Amino acid sequence: MKQIFFILTCLMMVQVTTAQQRTQKYAIKSGHVEYQLSGNTTGTKSVWWDNYGNSSFTETKSLSVTKVFGIKSETKTHTISINKDGQFWNANLIEKTGQKGTIPFQDITENMTEAEKKKMGKDILESLGGEIVGTENVLGNQCEVVKLMGATCWVYEGVTLKSEAKMLGIEAKETAVKFEKNSSVSSSKFIPPTSIKYVDQDQYQQQMFGGLSEGFSEAGYEDDDEDVEDLIPVKYPYDKFQKIANSFHSNNYRKMMVMNTQGTYSAMFMKGMSENLAVAATSRKNGDFSQQQNLEVFTHSGKKCFYGKMDDEDGISLIVDIPTYDTYIILVSSSVQSKSEMLQLMDAFNF
Repeated sequence: MKQIFFILTCLMMVQVTTAQQRTQKYAIKSGHVEYQLSGNTTGTKSVWWDNYGNSSFTETKSLSVTKVFGIKSETKTHTISINKDGQFWNANLIEKTGQKGTIPFQDITENMTEAEKKKMGKDILESLGGEIVGTENVLGNQCEVVKLMGATCWVYEGVTLKSEAKMLGIEAKETAVKFEKNSSVSSSKFIPPTSIKYVDQDQYQQQMFGGLSEGFSEAGYEDDDEDVEDLIPVKYPYDKFQKIANSFHSNNYRKMMVMNTQGTYSAMFMKGMSENLAVAATSRKNGDFSQQQNLEVFTHSGKKCFYGKMDDEDGISLIVDIPTYDTYIILVSSSVQSKSEMLQLMDAFNF
């Protein structure tokens, strides 16, 4: 079942989604960039792309030096990453191992106008606490200077020409030393090497999300390729959902983003590096949670609620029925939470 998978996990993948979708990644049809790496990691990085980034090849040769408790360690890497026609191949050329699979959520902006795509990018940047702080020239190209989560990037037409980040004493810099626009790139560049032993990641994605899909399929959803397209838009006002999500402060969760995608609202919060909390708003017409036998049904503050673990799903879910807007508010925690703890979180949102 694809539509609830879409609702509850798109936030977890949004950085991959926006960077590796089938729609245009760059505003430049083809090109080549050579980077010099400095800081704790030194070396080079080379990027080639065609068809506005739908096909891309990245090769990195580097040496990383770290020192923890006075102990120095060095790591050499030689990797390549290839994206083509919705598929990816990542390879470690030193160990001759790699991964391959399907790029998730490729069509998230397929039906958007350029203005809508730009607005979505701006909304994602702002929701992550980032901002565009000005413009500067890199290799004669006027770049937007973007600051996000302790990093600064200089971006020209979607192409990052320079980046700097420093966190916990580790410094990383990438600086373009060569930039060719609309250059001819051979199609052979995007053919993955056959000498690598690839692990197919699609099976792991199915293991991670297949149970969630099946669980919601039993809840009354149809499992077909048009699920996401057939998703009925929620009536809950987005500005109200956004305001509630932006003002949420509880249990040291940090807001990562809030977004409106195809009439379904989503927000994600993180605590540390391992715990995440996702909240979504969807129309009640998209399914019936009363058919989920694993969910406890009860009333809280005058609202009908469902609590428990979906069939074969990791994490705990709390669903609240908002009949005024014909809406379900869905809260999913990656760590096990008691009903009282989940209700405390939901009350903190105050939908």
